[in-house]
Amino acid sequence: MHPTQDAAQEWIDSLLASAACGINPATATQTLAEYGSTHMTLALRGLEPKTTDPYLAGWRLRVVPALGHLPVTMVTNGAVDRTTYAWIADGEGRSTVKNTLAVLVRVMEQAVRDGLITANPARIKDWQRQYQLAEDELDDPRSLALRDWAALQELSVALVARSADQHPG
Repeated sequence: MHPTQDAAQEWIDSLLASAACGINPATATQTLAEYGSTHMTLALRGLEPKTTDPYLAGWRLRVVPALGHLPVTMVTNGAVDRTTYAWIADGEGRSTVKNTLAVLVRVMEQAVRDGLITANPARIKDWQRQYQLAEDELDDPRSLALRDWAALQELSVALVARSADQHPG
């Protein structure tokens, strides 16, 4: 379903263009989870077996729940970026996120080779800087403190306004 007739026509035109290039329309509309399960062997070719286990765990536990519902063609840099920062915020370790992104990059690279997309949206940069910021905040907990008494009062008023009975006590 599309919000406008023009958007629907654009979708039809993209399917026709894919078909003209030899891409099966069923493949062109697959979700990331479906595409990954179908093409995972190709995406992981050349890797050591000891590497594939953490990659597949990252795929199963993080990529599919977060992005698996999206069609491959709708996975964007922004979606991958936001998802990666969510994993970091959830406390996932640096190597866990790295392995998870690595398998996503490989699957999306296969989609590039198959002609479904033109660029790999999983190749994001600067995500490791978030870990440095978190470490800096741990080293300097004062950086997380409220700046002054007025800020504390403002926070207090906002919390009371959001409470069930708006009781300031």
